[in-house]
Amino acid sequence: MKAHDIMTRDVVTVRPSTPVREVAVLMTERRISGVPVVSDAGTLVGIISESDLMRRAELGTEPPRKWWLSFFSDPDALARQYTKAHGLTAEDVMTRKVHTIGEDAELEEIASTFERRKVKRLPVLRDGKLVGIISRADLVRALSKAPEVTRPTVDDATLEAQLVEKMRAQDWLDRSFLNVSVRNGIVELTGFIGSAEQRRALHVLIEETDGVHRIEDNLTIGLPSLRAT
Repeated sequence: MKAHDIMTRDVVTVRPSTPVREVAVLMTERRISGVPVVSDAGTLVGIISESDLMRRAELGTEPPRKWWLSFFSDPDALARQYTKAHGLTAEDVMTRKVHTIGEDAELEEIASTFERRKVKRLPVLRDGKLVGIISRADLVRALSKAPEVTRPTVDDATLEAQLVEKMRAQDWLDRSFLNVSVRNGIVELTGFIGSAEQRRALHVLIEETDGVHRIEDNLTIGLPSLRAT
C-alpha cells in the first residue's frame, strides 16, 4: 500500500488569514489535533497543531519573560515567540517548516518519517498541492485491514536452518550460549540470553517465521562469565 491508499482525502484546512479563534473552534468541533494552512491556490504554506496554540496571551500561558534572558536569547526567536502568543491569524501562529510526503510514498517511508521527524501527521502533496493527510492512526487502520497471511508448512530441518540464519543476522543477539532445535514445528530454546528484552525479541523473530507451532523456552537470562574461577 501507498500513501494515497490510506490518506484522508477530505482535509480540513484554513487560510493564512483565518482568525486564531476560528482555527481553535474548528479544531474543537471537528475533533482534530492539527490543521494545514493553504493559500488560495491550494499550496501548503504551514500547519497548526495543538502545540502552536498552547502558549497564548488570552489563556495566560504566554512564556514568562525574564529580563536576564534577553542578554542570551536571539532577538528573532523572542520576536517569533511574541507573534505566536499574540498573533491574530493562522499565519501568525502556524509552523512554517512542514514535513510532507508524496502520494506514492510506501508505508515504510511514511512510518520512518513519523519516527524520524517526531510528528503526528503528514500532509500528502501532489505537484506541491495538498491532496490528503496521513496521521499515525491511519497506519494503525491500515494494519487492522491487512489480510491475514496463511502460513505454509515447513519441515523441521528447513525451519531450524531458517531460524539459525535469521538469528545470525541480528546484531542484538549473542548466540554463543544459545541453542535452538525444532521437532514437529515446536522450537526449543536452551542456554543463556543477555536480557529479557532480547528474549522477547527472539520470541518475535521465531513466531513470525513460517512453520512454527509454538516455542518451548528454557533459556536463562544473563550470559555466563568467561573468566576462570
